[in-house]
Amino acid sequence: PQQGGRTRNPGRKGQDVEMELAVFLEETLSGESKQVSFKVPQHSPNGQRMGDITKTLNVKIPAGVVDGERIRLKGQGAPGIGGGANGDLYLIIRLAPHPMFEVEGHDLVITVPLAPWEAVLGTKVALPTLTSRINLTIRPDSQNGQRLRIKGNGLMNKSGERGDLYAQLKIVMPKQTDEAARALWQKLADSASFDPRAQWKG
Repeated sequence: PQQGGRTRNPGRKGQDVEMELAVFLEETLSGESKQVSFKVPQHSPNGQRMGDITKTLNVKIPAGVVDGERIRLKGQGAPGIGGGANGDLYLIIRLAPHPMFEVEGHDLVITVPLAPWEAVLGTKVALPTLTSRINLTIRPDSQNGQRLRIKGNGLMNKSGERGDLYAQLKIVMPKQTDEAARALWQKLADSASFDPRAQWKG
């Protein structure tokens, strides 16, 4: 005869639940908590589906998370069946698009619009970062598309180190020009020896 407990059905593990979680770039630095609500399937003791319930958790977002990363919360999925263990909850991190910053790995890129005269003469720009604003010096004769590196102002990695912020310069022309401004442009055109298409000449 088999000893007691040997033939006992251990039950079935509950269903895992997977959901996407939108995270703002600023939240990847702070390791703060977000409230998460999700549906969990419920089953009767014999395994029959009995609908869903909604669970709400406060989830601490680990600093340094990246887009597509999966975070496992053990036992937060569906209840086990017949005494089985609960399933797990898997959160898939989706970095929310930012109105100013593009993500390149752990680095960030921000486009800095400049008037043509600012690029030529140089200027100072109050540059937004994820946490504050910094004064960025634009040197005279800066070029369209040029990237300036601001060290340590990017996203955080798992070691707690931050990537860099790149300021990409974009020269923007005024949409409307009055007669006085056009006269200044004409004066520049008459006096400048610059030929932007010099390389086309044989």
